[in-house]
Order: sequence, then C-alpha cells, then structure tokens
Amino acid sequence: MSKLKVCLRHISEVFLYEYYCLGDDEYEISDEDTLTPHKEKSKEMLLSGNYSGAQQEWLAAHLENPVDMEVILGIILCCKQLGDAEGEYSYTTESYNYCCTRAELAAYYRNLGWYYLEKYQPEVSAACYLYSKYFEDSQQADAELEFLGKAIGKKIAKKDLNQIQKLLKDNEIPTEANPVTLALLYKAAEEAENAGDKDQALDCYRMVYDLTADEEVGKRISGFSS
Repeated sequence: MSKLKVCLRHISEVFLYEYYCLGDDEYEISDEDTLTPHKEKSKEMLLSGNYSGAQQEWLAAHLENPVDMEVILGIILCCKQLGDAEGEYSYTTESYNYCCTRAELAAYYRNLGWYYLEKYQPEVSAACYLYSKYFEDSQQADAELEFLGKAIGKKIAKKDLNQIQKLLKDNEIPTEANPVTLALLYKAAEEAENAGDKDQALDCYRMVYDLTADEEVGKRISGFSS
C-alpha cells in the first residue's frame, strides 16, 4: 500500500497534520516543494478574476498540505467571491484548528462574520467582526462593520468584551485559540529544541506566546537570545 505524500515544511505542520488529518494512514514528506507552484498559479488567477480556477489551484495545494493556513484562507476567499456560503463556513470552521497566530485567529472571526451576515444574523456577524479586532485591528473589519451598519439601517452598537464573548458562546463560537492546537505547538517546540533545531523551536514558542502571552513561554523565548 502506497504511503500518502504531503508537503510539510515545518515541525509545527507535522504535529498539526498528524493529529488533525492523518488517521491510521502512513505518510511521507515530499522531497520537493509541490505546494508553491499551486499557490503562485492561484494568485495569478485571482489577479485576473478567475476565482473558480484559483479555487481549484488552492484545493490542489490543500491536498499537498491540509494544514497550511494561507491555502485555507485562499479557498475561503474564493468561496466568498463565488457566493458559496456553506463552503466558506466549512473551511472557516476547519481553519480554527490551524490558527497559530493572533492574525490568523482574527481572520477566523472575520470569516465567521461574513458567513453570519450572509445568513441574515447581523448581531452575531457584528460580534464576530468586533471580536476579530481584539486579535488584530484591521481596516477590513472596520469596512465590514460599516457595511453591516448600512445593511441593517443603523450604526453597530458598541459592546464590551464580556457582552461579545457571551454572544459568541451562545452561538457555540469559541472565544480563544484551540487549546489542543496550543498543546501541539508547545510539544513541537520542545521536540525541535531537543533535536537542536533552535529556529523551528523558537517559531513554535513564539506562536504559543502570540496567542497566550504565557510568562513561562516568554522566558523560554528569552532563553534563546541570552
């Protein structure tokens, strides 16, 4: 039986892939970069407005590396442009497991905001966009909130953090990074450190710290530069 061949380039991707995607299959990591050609082609198609073609390239890249957030966000963008709300929602919920930075988590909430607006749930949509700004203040979120206000005919009311989190929880939307993902990133960091790969270890510790501001992780990061 032939092994699955995937294009994983970082120890964090290996840990995420083995936990979330692999099942009982065996796999091997491709020696060549089979991901970048699909990414480059999809970006060219996006520039020309060929969203269907771009999506096919992103999907091909997704087969090569199912945990690459750039690829998943590319698929989501195409779903939006093609009016595929359920596809957008499916890949957005999948992306939650692979959010390794505050910027990626902010994108997750913005993408949920888009979905709930499409589903005529403006209050939930507004909560998602507002919450995304706690992770990364972005012009995109501001523009979407302005559009949302015009769509419902009134300005979006400001809510404090507790109100937003309650609304999200009431709709079964997580309000923090996936704790399993954080644990996997930390284990990946330790394994890379033990193997003497300081660069990849530091990458993983920084991702955990970005999402948690954990003091102990901060000390480990400081230890690399001391």
